[in-house]
Amino acid sequence: MPDPDEQHDPIISLVDVRKAYQAGRRQVQALGGIDLSIERGEWVAILGPSGCGKSTLLNLLSGIDRASSGEVNVLGRDLTAMSEERIARWRGRSIGIVFQFFQLMPTLTALENVMLPMQINARGSRGSRAHALLERVGIADLGGNFPNELSGGEQQRVAIARALANDPPILLADEPTGNLDSASGQLVLRLLEETWREGTTLILVTHDVNVATYASRVITMRDGAIVEDARSERRSINAIAANGS
Repeated sequence: MPDPDEQHDPIISLVDVRKAYQAGRRQVQALGGIDLSIERGEWVAILGPSGCGKSTLLNLLSGIDRASSGEVNVLGRDLTAMSEERIARWRGRSIGIVFQFFQLMPTLTALENVMLPMQINARGSRGSRAHALLERVGIADLGGNFPNELSGGEQQRVAIARALANDPPILLADEPTGNLDSASGQLVLRLLEETWREGTTLILVTHDVNVATYASRVITMRDGAIVEDARSERRSINAIAANGS
């Protein structure tokens, strides 16, 4: 059982995190000396242009990629000290990820895509939970459809249901509206807002200033560095939809 005191610690803590990639004979610095602390229950938008390092940062938080140096602590775990196998198991239990291009398995139905993370983590009642999640995102009637039979917005809703399959405390969303029309994008943001209101820590990467204004905290990145970190009076997605703006 986790120590109650851990509930007061930051859910994410990065100290002097750097990430460099080798590009032929050149070394490209993607992140340079990132210091960041995120508390439980925050909705953080990471804002910046393409190539600024925001997706690289998200990949480090999920353990998909490794920092070149520095400390990456997520949910009390030092990701830099864990093996790939341990990180994969930890990620399946602890992190939900929503990608811009959905990343659904094309040979699986919507229902089977949502069930997949539960199968990997040997979770029981997979079918009923997957159906309930598809119902929650409003497409329970499409559970038997394959990804190529769904619109972009419907695929992203399946991806959100899949990301929530193991009830993760952290949800990472990488440009989740970037490949959608405005109506589908609003619907996806509303689903993410509902998840955040239920207590999930939400970290959303975007290049869209309007999307960032829905978050309670906006971190702006440029050239692999954090240039601004500000808390804001967030806009309510439901209120905006009701006003038609």
